[in-house]
Amino acid sequence: MGPLKSLGDFPNRGLVLVLAAAALGFSSLSPSFRTGGNFENILVGFSHMGILAVGQAFPILLGGVDLSVGSILALSGMIGFDLFLVFQLPGMVVIPVMLAAATAAGAVNGLLIVFARLQPFIATLATMAAYRGLTYAISGRQIYPELATSAIHDRLLLGLDESIGRFPFAFVFLVVVCAAAQFALSLTKFGRDVYTVGGNLEAARLSGVDVSRIFVAAYATSGFCSGLAAVLLVSRMTTSQENLGIGIELSAIAAAIVGGVSLKGGVGDAVGPAIGAFLLGVILIGLNLIGVSTYAQPVLTGLIVLLAVAYDRRKVLLGAHGEFGA
Repeated sequence: MGPLKSLGDFPNRGLVLVLAAAALGFSSLSPSFRTGGNFENILVGFSHMGILAVGQAFPILLGGVDLSVGSILALSGMIGFDLFLVFQLPGMVVIPVMLAAATAAGAVNGLLIVFARLQPFIATLATMAAYRGLTYAISGRQIYPELATSAIHDRLLLGLDESIGRFPFAFVFLVVVCAAAQFALSLTKFGRDVYTVGGNLEAARLSGVDVSRIFVAAYATSGFCSGLAAVLLVSRMTTSQENLGIGIELSAIAAAIVGGVSLKGGVGDAVGPAIGAFLLGVILIGLNLIGVSTYAQPVLTGLIVLLAVAYDRRKVLLGAHGEFGA
């Protein structure tokens, strides 16, 4: 791809404009929305969602989905809770273990899809329940009730909840993850193979692409992003709970689809899902500040998913009839 010749060539430009319009709209409706404190709240509260959405993009690019990201997040968080508070291990040991466990859990999803021949929806639905059950099984809060109210005081972990000026470290991690993912998708053989497999699996197989490796690596990437989100959330809360991340998979999928990753597979990037996560954040926080009940927020998330899927489906159908330009 050559250099951008105009603003019209900028990727995700439509999504950025929608995000800006939503922010301006809520700023005009609520003075509280346009404060620096609210800006920080959005960055802190939805950077981990952006990381999950970037990870979710990899399975969706293959024409699949990962429903287990919330359970992997909880499992990784509980592993951290146990190692910090039960075994009294330092952050330099615990944090890599949390990330490794989440990555392994994601790789298991890929292995189930490849070797057990399960549909991604079925495989990750099963592991969503299994990983959540495992989280309860290893819960130090259940085994040692006296630890339920204990806080984690590890300096390395708590340092991850600091900020650089107005920008929290969580947002910095999101930028790094987004840049690394976009580099991998755009400039590496792995990225080209992901698009090839997502575009036409059988053609990719016949052209020599190691489809099994791509699936396992993509779901492992999703798992890693869940683990990183768990580290950031545990750092922020100084604890973890068995119900951590329940329902978050819907928001991650919504952010990825809103960010332009097609459910059909083979279309999308890593930047769009991150922007999509902040668009969801702006909408949800904005509605809260203008007095819309928090009970309506899950309903809104579901409606956003429906609209995004309908739009994605319309693009596929129009593209199939030659009516939708690339």
